[in-house]
Amino acid sequence: MPRPAPVPAPRVSPASPPARRWLPAVLAVLAALALALPALVLPARALAATPGPDAAGGAAAGPVVLVGTGGLRWSDVSADATPVLAGLAGEGAVGTVAVRSVFTAACPGDGWLGLSAGRRATDFDGTSAEHVRAACAPLPEPVPADAPADGAPGPAQQLDAERFRAIAAAGTFGASPGLLGDALADGGATTLALGPGAAIALAGRDGSVPAYAGPSGDAWEPAELAERVREAVDAGTDLLVVDAGAVRDPADLPAEEEPPAASRAEQVAAVEARVAAVREALAGAGADPATGASTLLVTSLADAGRTAHLQYAGAVGAAPVGGDVYDGLLGSRSTRQTGIVQTTDLTPTLLALVLGGDHGTPGLVGAPVGSTEAGASAAERVEKVRDLDLAAQAVQPLVQPFYTGWVLSQVVLYALATVALRRSWGGPRGRRRVLAWLRALAVVYGAVPASTFLANTLPWWRAEGSHLLAVTGACALYVALITALALLGPWRRSPLGPLGVVGAVTAGVLTVDVLTGSRLITSSLNGLQPVVAGRFYGLGNAQFALFATGTLLALVAVADALVRRGRRRAAVAVVAVVGAAAVWVNGVPGADFGGPPASVPAFGLLALHVAGVRITWRRVLLLLAGTVVVITSIALVDWLRPVDDQTHLGRFVQTVLDGGAWQVVERKALQNWRILIGSWLTLVLPFAAAFTAFVLARPGAVGVSALQRAYDRHPVLKPGTACLGVLLVIGFAVNDSGTAIPAVGLMLALPLLTAACTQVLALEERPAPSRPSEPTPSPLR
Repeated sequence: MPRPAPVPAPRVSPASPPARRWLPAVLAVLAALALALPALVLPARALAATPGPDAAGGAAAGPVVLVGTGGLRWSDVSADATPVLAGLAGEGAVGTVAVRSVFTAACPGDGWLGLSAGRRATDFDGTSAEHVRAACAPLPEPVPADAPADGAPGPAQQLDAERFRAIAAAGTFGASPGLLGDALADGGATTLALGPGAAIALAGRDGSVPAYAGPSGDAWEPAELAERVREAVDAGTDLLVVDAGAVRDPADLPAEEEPPAASRAEQVAAVEARVAAVREALAGAGADPATGASTLLVTSLADAGRTAHLQYAGAVGAAPVGGDVYDGLLGSRSTRQTGIVQTTDLTPTLLALVLGGDHGTPGLVGAPVGSTEAGASAAERVEKVRDLDLAAQAVQPLVQPFYTGWVLSQVVLYALATVALRRSWGGPRGRRRVLAWLRALAVVYGAVPASTFLANTLPWWRAEGSHLLAVTGACALYVALITALALLGPWRRSPLGPLGVVGAVTAGVLTVDVLTGSRLITSSLNGLQPVVAGRFYGLGNAQFALFATGTLLALVAVADALVRRGRRRAAVAVVAVVGAAAVWVNGVPGADFGGPPASVPAFGLLALHVAGVRITWRRVLLLLAGTVVVITSIALVDWLRPVDDQTHLGRFVQTVLDGGAWQVVERKALQNWRILIGSWLTLVLPFAAAFTAFVLARPGAVGVSALQRAYDRHPVLKPGTACLGVLLVIGFAVNDSGTAIPAVGLMLALPLLTAACTQVLALEERPAPSRPSEPTPSPLR
């Protein structure tokens, strides 16, 4: 049966003369965006998890004490077994620590060096593959400068300081071990390091430790430790750092590491006893943190073995930000997550407590640790921090299988669509039925990304049994809801209706989440993983790809509907306003440096296309110049903030000024290369390209003109797909791990484009309604 001729669609000339006057308007929108973004940065700071420096408490009135350990998690803590550690939830503030350092799992040496440098650092001189097998090195004990009497504290020298600096210099994180010690010395603070790990933290760049005392045996006895703390408080020491020993998990150690003689529970009990001794000594010396006379921080700085976990953190006493004292849940501006801080946050925290909030120490990447949600009960706080690590551990083993399954299922979709679009089963009626099923299946695929985030509205990680089944069920529920919304609403009759709805839902979910603290993104299948500590708020690369792609698809659908109705002015306004808002959401609250360089050109080009302006090289260069102005404005305004309040955008500007930009570029390039050659996401790119080129865009190859028919019917779709290409290519080029951007973006866009093309074919092959025949005259008339 011959195929019916396509239904003619209204064509809009992109070069109509009246449209040229839109160019100044579009460029004016971009200029306004560049000028407005710096002003919008200020209210965006209110979106952070903790208050800013305006609520700073300044330097602590009494001594500041940091008790550091390793491998201690909230699952180890209970009111019966560890009453002092558990009691901090009711007396002060508690949270979890992301201890990720240079390698996947952090050794004790990594944690202490990270505290010393204020950046990721390590004491292991080898590759990641070697680190997985190697035992964590014992912490070197400094050599006393003079023979101490009866083990009394005195100056010492860290002989491994030069080796630590050499390892850091060969890395890509710009770490400078000794930064903390030198900053404290320059500020005139008196310090005491109790134990080898504390000596690493407080040593200067030259390895000198102003005052050091080690245990008389292999580890601190509680009574001996309490005596040293009391002496230090009586002597007026400003900062005490205590190495309370590390917990190593015998069931999770590297192959080359000998298991400890004590069980995990026994090691935890030893740490509890030392923390209790420090607490009692402070109270006995008249510096009880509960009265605000001092500040006590207890934190785990390392993992217990090969598996990365969120670690224990607790604080009581005066706080540098977020109020006068620690109360509630810990947080920092570097994470903007309630209950999560980083090891690198501890360095600016100590400097702010000891020297005051305006210490101005350069080279820091963290932010002072404060507290929030003071009204929560102790039980609610403990439930929150336990949930954080539980969710992180539940999702980690599922991420790789999810991406593998997602990629392979996309390949299956392309294969099914290729066959379905080429064949006609059961005549015209059968073909229409196949096209309807293909359209629904494609929309289901498009609904998956948003569902992976919405699944975190249900606490699937608490389910007993299979976490895979629990999270799959949660995702399936939301896939069904989004698919029903896309296919059952009034927009279902338009080929671009489901495309626009699913795109809008995806972008909308991410927008709401970013503006409310990135709770759904964190520890989700397609989101940010806190144990990786790459990003804690805003949009990572995969989330940016989904957000920007969803926004662009929604704008294409809306603008196309308006243009086809002759409402070009409204279409341009929608693209300009929503595009500017999307850049703001991604670039300001999310503090994403790599998103705006891709978003601004893509949305700007779409606005020009919708306005009917002919694209020339001159106009493209003007658009790129506007993009540079927007990005530079955001970064410079952030850089002008106090050091403790900067995001990574402002710190990147400082890195450039300090001459460390090449290290950042090198690290991002290496990450891109590793993902390009070793990620399942890369596999989807050739299949997606082949499907687009030989099935949708090449009608002569298989006898199907699906994409061209869709272009003919919907005049904004073709420029929209071109802008999508600009978005994904620039996103790939300017971001670390940038390979994920085109791969993830296409895994949202291609199913929805397939659904749109399928609907166009179905509409064109639908038989024309028959005209009612004239009634036969009655013979009686």
